[in-house]
Amino acid sequence: MDKFDFKKRVLFIGVPDMALVGLDTLLYAGVNIVGVIGPLKQHNTYPMFKSFVYSRKQNFIEYDSLDSPELLATINDLQPDIGVVFSFNNKMPKVFIDSIKDGIINIHPSLLPNYRGGNPYSWVIINNEEKTGVTLHYISENFDEGDIILQQECPIEPYDTMGTIFSRTNNLACQMMLKTLIKYEKGEPLDRKPQDMGDFIKAPNIREKESFIDFNKDANYIERFVRAINPYISASSLYRNQVIKIHKVSVSDLDKKENFENGQICEIIDDKVYIQTEKGCIIPEVMQFSGYFIGDCKDFIKIAKPQIGDKFTNEYT
Repeated sequence: MDKFDFKKRVLFIGVPDMALVGLDTLLYAGVNIVGVIGPLKQHNTYPMFKSFVYSRKQNFIEYDSLDSPELLATINDLQPDIGVVFSFNNKMPKVFIDSIKDGIINIHPSLLPNYRGGNPYSWVIINNEEKTGVTLHYISENFDEGDIILQQECPIEPYDTMGTIFSRTNNLACQMMLKTLIKYEKGEPLDRKPQDMGDFIKAPNIREKESFIDFNKDANYIERFVRAINPYISASSLYRNQVIKIHKVSVSDLDKKENFENGQICEIIDDKVYIQTEKGCIIPEVMQFSGYFIGDCKDFIKIAKPQIGDKFTNEYT
């Protein structure tokens, strides 16, 4: 996109990784960014993001809390017209929201009001959705509940992972934010549609302890689950009391076998290991076995020498 002659003063708020792409996109387009607020100092991305912002010759704003008098005074001095958020993991107090003249626009990578929460990328895959999308909405005091400005859909492909959905929605979000900021710069009113209230699908963060594969699920569910947390979290299991990461699996039409428990290896044929599930079998395609190797099923057979009856589980024995 060619640079636009932006005059409106924009406060940028965000955390990596979305904030890295977002900041560069807006700067390249010529958006008049008067300050950048990043993660809290104790966040593990804080030093990296601070260096990134300085490398772009931007005004990085130090703060201890979003309602601190020092931060509010800084914002008052900067006089931003509007704020934009490219991912942020802290709730914004009303005094902070009200400190910015025309409010704050947030990006949420789902079609709100469905999939409110910290990880829509994974849950749309796990739940076998055919589409997802991006919502731009005004920040309110509650996460992901503000009035909707703009929404756009994008498809979910059979090969999609958390990583590919993250990249696709990030790129879409940048285009949508620029379109909205240009409209705002021209003085055109932004749409503002209140969200429906009710019991919608949630998208909570998936913690590391929740990354273990449940072999009591069916094979198709497990295949989606593995894709849904690859590569940022990675699906896990315990094999011979060692953590094994499983980055990719395929589904076999091999029937469930009697006398085998879910999670047990029920067949080893050529270079493939078949793990029984509640319905069907999965074949691990890309694995990381302890500290030994990252490889395919052939490597696993050669190095680990698995046996029929061995069990993958989520509990140490």
